[in-house]
Amino acid sequence: MKGRKRRGNSRYYLYFGLYLSAVLALGFGLWYAMRHLPFLEVKKIAISGNLAVPDSLITPFAEDQIGTNLFRVPTKDIASEIKTLSRIRDVKVHRRLFSTLRIHVSEREGIIYVKSREGVLYPIDGEATIMERYSPIYLEDIPIFSTYYNDSQLEYGSVLDKPEVFRILALHQSIIREAPDYLPIVSEYYMIDNTINIIDARYGTRIIPGDDDIATQLRRYQFVQDNGNIDRRSVVDLRFDNQVVVKAGDK
Repeated sequence: MKGRKRRGNSRYYLYFGLYLSAVLALGFGLWYAMRHLPFLEVKKIAISGNLAVPDSLITPFAEDQIGTNLFRVPTKDIASEIKTLSRIRDVKVHRRLFSTLRIHVSEREGIIYVKSREGVLYPIDGEATIMERYSPIYLEDIPIFSTYYNDSQLEYGSVLDKPEVFRILALHQSIIREAPDYLPIVSEYYMIDNTINIIDARYGTRIIPGDDDIATQLRRYQFVQDNGNIDRRSVVDLRFDNQVVVKAGDK
């Protein structure tokens, strides 16, 4: 009795081994066929998610794959190469049956321009990454931070690791979070004696913000602007609790 059981178990293992081998052979055969079938060759490259970066700069990273079988396309390599563009934060490359290579990009968003000594505007994102412009027209309606940096110091794709830049970014991001209604009035930031100054786009007034509760500060400023007959060249200092100090523009 015991011997017959062993022979039965042996047959079971043999059948299982044959079945597993057949499944593996079928899977390998299908995979091999999919990597060589002509109707699965890339014929189209579709790009999405890009606003600032034109298709014409992204397509060359993948156009040499035209005619390549979809399943032989090195998607990770293509994504890594596209990410070398300073505007690109992330890239996903997908195969779409039967002949499309789809590239979806996520771009960095410019939140302020850094103005160089030579007068060139460089958009930077919230992490101070310097981004390239791909159009002679400044398409982003964002404030300017006037600096004394030379063009040679502003390299595309690098982080502008300057304390004053991060201070400006922190203030601007506070306005975005806490007082977004006042974003349209902010035309320019600059530093005087290590103090941040904001230029009101409507009146040209110079505003010196305090450290806390930017929304309340800007409401106080707006009240004084609406009711105080402030000269356009005035400096409005908001660094004092519950008061607004107005000074002449040369002070």
